[in-house]
Amino acid sequence: MKQEVTIIGGGLAGCEAAYQIAKKGIKVKLYEMKPQKFSEAHSSENLAEIVCSNSFKSNLHTNACGLLKEELRMLDSLLIKCADETSVPAGQALAVDREEFSKLVTKKIKENPNIEIINKEFIGDELACLRKE
Repeated sequence: MKQEVTIIGGGLAGCEAAYQIAKKGIKVKLYEMKPQKFSEAHSSENLAEIVCSNSFKSNLHTNACGLLKEELRMLDSLLIKCADETSVPAGQALAVDREEFSKLVTKKIKENPNIEIINKEFIGDELACLRKE
């Protein structure tokens, strides 16, 4: 049986899911509509584009936000690793350079041999086709 997972959307959740699944040796097809189509909020062709605040909130282990980030680091989270690498000064918070963050996530996803990025909008009818495979 062929092991393959299809993920729709190259945002934060889609990229993290693709990375975690691919780490297990499972092939991933990651559908992302950009650069063919953009929402009103997006302007970059990169994956995991952050369109609002650049802050991931507190990094302190004394609160839930900081504790969750530390757990994600222990679990080899791609997004937290990229956030740490592209962080900018923000006091006790983890904030990132949004452009550098999305560039780095895109690079890591593209470099993964188990992830195939399909740059096209996923249409509902395609879901029925996937179920037949």
